[in-house]
Amino acid sequence: MLRPPLLVLLSLCLYGAARADEPPQPAGTPVLVAPAGGADRAAEYRAFRADFDAQRYNEALPHAERVVALTEALDAHHPDLAKALNNLGATQYRLADFGAAEKAYGRALALVEEAHGSLSAQLIAPLRGLALTYEGSGRNEFAVALLERAVGISRRSLGLFNPQQTELLLPLIDGYTALARWKDADRAHLYILQIAEHQYGPNDPRLFPALQQLGRWYANSLQRNAARQVWERLLAISRDPAHKDPIGQIVALRGIAEAYRLDYQLGPEAIEPPLPGDAPLMPGPLDADAARRAALFGPEYALSSQGQDALERALAIAEKLDPPAPTALGVVLVDLGDWFLIEGRTDRALPYYARALPLLVPESGGAEAAGGPLSRPAPLLYRAPPSAQRHRDQPAALVVEKYAVAEFTVTAEGKVKDAKVVEGDATDAQKSSFLFAIGRATYRPRFADGKPVATDNVRYRESFRSMKS
Repeated sequence: MLRPPLLVLLSLCLYGAARADEPPQPAGTPVLVAPAGGADRAAEYRAFRADFDAQRYNEALPHAERVVALTEALDAHHPDLAKALNNLGATQYRLADFGAAEKAYGRALALVEEAHGSLSAQLIAPLRGLALTYEGSGRNEFAVALLERAVGISRRSLGLFNPQQTELLLPLIDGYTALARWKDADRAHLYILQIAEHQYGPNDPRLFPALQQLGRWYANSLQRNAARQVWERLLAISRDPAHKDPIGQIVALRGIAEAYRLDYQLGPEAIEPPLPGDAPLMPGPLDADAARRAALFGPEYALSSQGQDALERALAIAEKLDPPAPTALGVVLVDLGDWFLIEGRTDRALPYYARALPLLVPESGGAEAAGGPLSRPAPLLYRAPPSAQRHRDQPAALVVEKYAVAEFTVTAEGKVKDAKVVEGDATDAQKSSFLFAIGRATYRPRFADGKPVATDNVRYRESFRSMKS
């Protein structure tokens, strides 16, 4: 799936990445109080904590091991032993030693369960740590079971809407996604929003992170109508005179535009079939006519002017920011350049890119420098062939995957030229359909010295799935 390009950059630059787009944080982040009962143990703990907090995990590991050993020497059932094991597991997890972390967290879990029972809130840290360890080693079904148990304990012990459970729901969403449990992932995302609503109320600007995360989820999972609803809500909150937030409005408007761009990439969003027991949805005459046309000619692709309007509104807000925010203005200009390039209006796109170039200045240089948004070709519009869209909603464990890698030139106008398959085990028919699809893709070109230039040896990878027999 093509990662939506219009939404990510501004939110990362201005608000920081959502925790769901970051690597999972270690469970059992050190919570052990300075231990009593021995100066050596206290000194080892302080050394461990200093190295761990400084992310020197190789140096922290022997200290964590010695804290465990010294605690065991005091008492094999010492109340601090489970916490020391959690700290050891967190360090091993950070070092990607998942086998060792599994043993440490497993011991901590057994100790807590033996001492406090199967419903103790003290189980949450080792359950989360063990689950993240399972996720790290690809055993997502075990991770999900542990995280669901931890969520249940958290709600029972701390309340249905306690904010602490968010650190459980985020890796749980990752597990659901890996297992293609899309509806469960939807519900977990919505529950995170409900937690924030319970904490702050329905129209509080502090809902912004939860709404932004939910909007991203819907866009990345191609639920465009749901994404639009979230961004419209965020826009309304950001426009409230009581707490007006221009940056929030820009992010919301960019999200709305992204949803319309995805409509153009993918065609009209299908109406979800009713759940068992629900009344069936009866399509109207226009829906039936659209279905007949799609059956004969394929999906209809229409680039809605509402997306362009949203970006132009975002631009008007960005131009009036006081104090000025060059990054906010620059990314909206890039968005508008992308919009017109997708529309085939290179003449309209280039002036927006030209305005953006001096505004987007990452630490490494300018917008054309390595890491800048105009430093390399970026895919804007690619419609995968039907053979590559099959079984996308199935977990990896149930499918056989083949792939193909195409290499091509992206012209100064953002077109693909001279595409050829250079790698992969896909069938000849799959490769042929892939080359046809990539040949029709639109890219944002690379810029050099303020002008778009052609780029050779650009690569794109496509996968093809079939169900295991």
